[in-house]
Amino acid sequence: MTFNIPIKEAFSFIRQIISDTFMTDAWYISAPYDDLKKVDRGFRQMLLQKNDIVDMLDRAKNMVKEPHLFIIHSALEFYNITALIPCENNPDFISLGPFRDREITDQDFSRIVQTHHFPAKYLDVMRHFYYSLPTADPQNMATAFRHLLSAFLPEFEKISPEYISFSGNQKAEPSPVPNDDHVYSFTADEAEAYCNYLENFISSLLRGKTEEAADKLKLLLDYLGYSSSMPPNQMRKTADFINSFCCSRMLATRIHPVFIANCHTTYEYRIDTAEYQQLLRLPYEICRKYCLMVKNYSLPEYSSLICNIMNYVTVHISEDLNLSAIAAYFHKNPSYISGRFRQETGESLTDFVQKERMQTAIRFFNTTNMSVAEVAGNVGIQDFAYFSRIFKKHIGCSPSQYKKMVNPGHLL
Repeated sequence: MTFNIPIKEAFSFIRQIISDTFMTDAWYISAPYDDLKKVDRGFRQMLLQKNDIVDMLDRAKNMVKEPHLFIIHSALEFYNITALIPCENNPDFISLGPFRDREITDQDFSRIVQTHHFPAKYLDVMRHFYYSLPTADPQNMATAFRHLLSAFLPEFEKISPEYISFSGNQKAEPSPVPNDDHVYSFTADEAEAYCNYLENFISSLLRGKTEEAADKLKLLLDYLGYSSSMPPNQMRKTADFINSFCCSRMLATRIHPVFIANCHTTYEYRIDTAEYQQLLRLPYEICRKYCLMVKNYSLPEYSSLICNIMNYVTVHISEDLNLSAIAAYFHKNPSYISGRFRQETGESLTDFVQKERMQTAIRFFNTTNMSVAEVAGNVGIQDFAYFSRIFKKHIGCSPSQYKKMVNPGHLL
């Protein structure tokens, strides 16, 4: 089965499958390749001064016009599996790892240190690095990776992995794994099921169907084994994937990117800092937040221009939002903007701006301890008397009275 999805968009899915199956990480690296050191957390660069894989990939970036798949055995006796994907100019890389083919022993560690004459100051860092590496069979991982890639880039189905060893400890290329059909069946079935769960979930989310999206998300998380039995680091990776996947698909909607980016950044931080029990709930919070954003900001009934104007007003609520300023930003005639806005929404742009300012003021009063004057300034109204008059017109009471109701005991 082949999916008509660009490989960059499919990468988060590939990364999750590799992580779930082999407990190792994956990186997508494009020109100018400033982050090549990610492929081994900067470990080679620290010890080998950019020898080994980093130099190899740096040379390959200007030469490769055909797809390649490498199993790379480092001089430091761990592995990376790297796909080189031809692009218009220089290739992109997807690198899996680092990982080892077996648990490291004290004898292994001593041999690596003695072979390379590493100074004692690096020993603690080296021990932490090696003992943190997952273990996997390189050929099994390469086969699974190849079949995953071929679901999005069919040319990889015919690519045989090329074995490159920088280690004098293992010179001969390992024998091919005999269970290629089993790996293909596993990865193809997993990929199809995973894509179905993802698409069902995101379809509900993009329609703002909170309860339906939560139900579909539960099916996805159950499929991934997201539960109290999952290790915390794996839970963080899964939650981060859900957050990033929602963000990437939301960016294709009419919702202003500022709202989407703010939501994504907020949950990135929360995922990184959440306690174990909080991690269990976070994917559902992320789902509800994005669904709420769809309901509030997608504006499907309006033209692209009017949606952009509405989102612009919301994002720039503290700034000058008179008709001339908005028209100038969108390079339109003020009369045209005014007439088009009223035609589609049934209200004037001035009334809409006032309403948005007051709704924002309500949010400030409900969620902060700002004074009435501070709230007025933050919604773009410097005239306190004018702010009070408009607020009472829209809300039915003065801002001071409203603040006392929602926040009694604080000074105005």
